[in-house]
Amino acid sequence: MKKILFAILLFMVSAITFAQETTSEIQGIITDEDNSPLSGATIMAIHIPTGTKYSTTSRKEGRYNLPNLKVGGPYTIIVTYVGYKPETQDNVTLLLGQVFNANVTMIAESKQLQQVVVTSRLDRVFNNNRTGSQEVVSRTQLERLPTLNRSFQDFTRLTPSANGQSTVSSSPSQSLGGRNGLYNNITVDGANFNNVFGLAGSLGGQTNSQPISLDAIEQIQVSISPYDVKQGGFSGAGVNSVTRSGTNQFKGSIYTYLRNPDLQGYHINTKTIPKPSFKYNQRGATIGGPIIKDKVFFFLSGEQERISQPATTLTAIKPGQTAVPGVTSQAVADTLDAI
Repeated sequence: MKKILFAILLFMVSAITFAQETTSEIQGIITDEDNSPLSGATIMAIHIPTGTKYSTTSRKEGRYNLPNLKVGGPYTIIVTYVGYKPETQDNVTLLLGQVFNANVTMIAESKQLQQVVVTSRLDRVFNNNRTGSQEVVSRTQLERLPTLNRSFQDFTRLTPSANGQSTVSSSPSQSLGGRNGLYNNITVDGANFNNVFGLAGSLGGQTNSQPISLDAIEQIQVSISPYDVKQGGFSGAGVNSVTRSGTNQFKGSIYTYLRNPDLQGYHINTKTIPKPSFKYNQRGATIGGPIIKDKVFFFLSGEQERISQPATTLTAIKPGQTAVPGVTSQAVADTLDAI
């Protein structure tokens, strides 16, 4: 019985150790005009799109923490304390797995000042919760930056240590930090999206499909060397993402993306690549909104891909013809005709 309990405990510790971050945090120090810490101040962060409220109070040294916040924003931070004027900071945006520092100086109610300055900063490189290199792709970047395949790999290339594609069994996977792409750990809302069979870097890789629609993703986090016991299960990079949620406003989208042989080139210097025959059509729709305002929301995303293409674009080499990598195969046309 003791062995069984120990095994269960060990499994729970391992699961916690390799959990990926899906939230953000706000922290700071509340002080008065003399830079003395204020204990018991009330700090509230309001997620404007959904009306969700997170609150806490400052501790003895004036410090406070608001963990497990929904990523994105904008947020409004409101600080109140008896005998002091309320302080407000608007348009705060939170990034996945990072801490937003908001230090607030409270002004006594009896004093009248023309301007109150609330200082805050977002530490993109180091903070007390994380060390190591990291890249965060926000929803704004996902909407504005160009993408050829509408894949999250088009955006993880923004990481400085992304060095192209590694090929395993003819299925490409992205290499990050100099490691084979199969050593990456891909998660969506904390759930693994790896291709455990080992033929591709992510789910759907063998069919040239994406594991999740870009229109359903809120942010993407790429961690190369997070010296944090909460993250693990990879020796390349941890590609962590969180999905979107509904807001107090009904929003939706309908989209389609087409690709065919007439939309790409075939001449490279003096070489001419044969024109393939293929069709690609990706279409989808999203819709989100409130079920109960400020309390319960929904978000739906549906996507369909239709791909029609030959198994290979290589052509058999003919007698006297010079082999061209990526164009001709090792098979001889006469031999194939005889077969």
